[in-house]
Amino acid sequence: MAILGIDERVLATGLTLFWALWFAIVFFTNLFGALRAAGAVGADWKFASKNYESVARAVSLYSAPSWVPRALFAGVLAWQLAAAFLYAAAFCAFASGGAASMGLVDTAFGTGIGLFAAFMLADEITIKYAYEQAHELLLIAQLASLALVHALHG
Repeated sequence: MAILGIDERVLATGLTLFWALWFAIVFFTNLFGALRAAGAVGADWKFASKNYESVARAVSLYSAPSWVPRALFAGVLAWQLAAAFLYAAAFCAFASGGAASMGLVDTAFGTGIGLFAAFMLADEITIKYAYEQAHELLLIAQLASLALVHALHG
């Protein structure tokens, strides 16, 4: 079966590759953003997000000690890296031509979906409603991708 002329295996493989690359890129821009905030790379370093600063501002609402945003951001980085690796493993399983373990696919998507659910809770706790829409859209995109991969695999 083909969807819009694209073989379903190619589409499922492409979706897992997309999310693997997306999470890897986000991980590295956030890592370099944290390194820039720590002074480990220059202020002129371009491949860096400003998400660490956003986290620090968000938790400042509660006068959190300086270690809190660092710990939270380290957790986010670890979660993003785990998602990138899990999506890459799911991609490799699809790309190898063998039967991909849907358990691995579900774990990868569960990791990504869980991250955005956690972000949505953090948005509410820190009263950062402007960020919530982006997190909601990424959560929906992951849910739609997971549903499509399951439909294509089944």
